[in-house]
Amino acid sequence: MRILISNDDGIYSRNLHQLHAALRRAGHDVRAVAPAEQHSGAGCCLTIRDPILIRRVSLPDAAGGPFEGIAVAGTPADCVILALRGIMPDFKPDLVITGINFGPNAGQDVFFSGTVGAAIQSAMYGLPTLAVSHCSYSGATPAHADLAARVVAAMDWEHLPRHRVYNLNLPDCPADEIHGLKVCRHSTDWACLDSYERRVSPRGQEYFWMIDPFQHFQLEDEGTDKSWLHKGWATLSPLNIDLNDAETAKMLNENRLWEQIRA
Repeated sequence: MRILISNDDGIYSRNLHQLHAALRRAGHDVRAVAPAEQHSGAGCCLTIRDPILIRRVSLPDAAGGPFEGIAVAGTPADCVILALRGIMPDFKPDLVITGINFGPNAGQDVFFSGTVGAAIQSAMYGLPTLAVSHCSYSGATPAHADLAARVVAAMDWEHLPRHRVYNLNLPDCPADEIHGLKVCRHSTDWACLDSYERRVSPRGQEYFWMIDPFQHFQLEDEGTDKSWLHKGWATLSPLNIDLNDAETAKMLNENRLWEQIRA
């Protein structure tokens, strides 16, 4: 397969290089387009008021093989859009993979994650799309990357619904200790991100610092991605990018909202 990979941790991310090496070992044609710098938490943000500079990157991947990529001075979403629409006219991917992210993208993370945000851009174009995250912040091993490559091989991409992000999370344990894979919904236990500490700079300027951005991941929500990850299972959550709520729209129509407004 022709596979485009990207991420939000940047072109020099060890996890990106592990994924690149694993996919090449599996026989795929792999191209990397990723941010020049760290962009975790960027979601679906786009660069609209500044030029987006690019440069070619050539270095060894995690297995010592060649890693040829393009570093983009923009967001993860910028990277995927440019890769699909501008900077690689000779490469039409069969599949887009974002990751492997440092840390989980489970539950409400999917709304903030640059890894998932980049994947959403690909899904909008109707391409098969996989977002991959590893719950450890110490980095994925070659075995974790090979596991992700095996998931790629096992999925029937030709017949799976498009305009979806297939969100894969690997638990924080050695790859050979993962219990299995649970296809499940992502958690909608909406914990508030309220751990901001007030501080004052040496010049007396007040500012705030998020001190525990991943506290919500620790909350249990039985039967969802977070709960299974805590128990040592890998999770796969198909995310539909269609946000329409037909049921509520029907209710509002039945309430004759416009007549009430004009009354």
